[in-house]
Amino acid sequence: MPFQHFIFSLFFPRTVLGGGFTTKEGGSTVLTVRPAKDEDVPGIMRVERETFGDIGEDAMAAEAVMRERVGLCNRQRHSWFWVAEKNGEVVGDLILQPTGLTPEECTSWGAATDDGTLRRTFDLRGENVYVVSFAVCANAPHGTSYLLAHAAFLEWFRMRKKLFMFCSRMPGFKAMHDKNGISPEEYWRLRRRDGSPRDSMLHLYWEMTGGSNPHQFLRDGFPPDEESGGHGVLFAADDPVRALRAAANLIHAHGVREGLRNLEEVPHDK
Repeated sequence: MPFQHFIFSLFFPRTVLGGGFTTKEGGSTVLTVRPAKDEDVPGIMRVERETFGDIGEDAMAAEAVMRERVGLCNRQRHSWFWVAEKNGEVVGDLILQPTGLTPEECTSWGAATDDGTLRRTFDLRGENVYVVSFAVCANAPHGTSYLLAHAAFLEWFRMRKKLFMFCSRMPGFKAMHDKNGISPEEYWRLRRRDGSPRDSMLHLYWEMTGGSNPHQFLRDGFPPDEESGGHGVLFAADDPVRALRAAANLIHAHGVREGLRNLEEVPHDK
């Protein structure tokens, strides 16, 4: 049994498709995760606006740029641009790029992605992977982000890339800075009792990657993001198997919670 099919069969009902997979509940399709196609771009742009619109226009990609990304990322045998689809509607997407850049060269999101164009940073021969964008709509089924992350980790594993890198926001920074004057350099290093990052988003990615800690602080790494003070934090995970297990466990735990919640909503005969 292929490794990815083994993980899927362990943790949630599924139908594996060519180049993607579909989760089902009671015979009806809940969510499909598959490679993006050019005709998905209008739906992808809606996700882009909903997810990044509040941050600012500079945080969103133009439609022409998004079409170029689809063509660049999915023209080869392997897919690097994935969408999550619910009942024919795109509700999330995740864009990867293979790259030769090192963590030290990823000084900002712009530097790591050639300002979003990927023209000088996308390299199929590169030993690392960088997450260009990760977005999920509010109306997406619960757990969509975990399924997209799982698909990304599978590509990381299958392509035998070394590091899985991405720039994260730290949206709790501004509120804490306004309250007590903490510096961004101090803030990103704050930890919870279990040693995980204190910021909610940094903690989420720590959890999803199986305990990979933030690698380095990126001063002015994402200028459009006011909540993060315009800064970012780079992750550079190095263990795809650990990340796959973490994502699978999160999918499983979420499925159990949703199942119990749905069970409570079912009327019972007295």
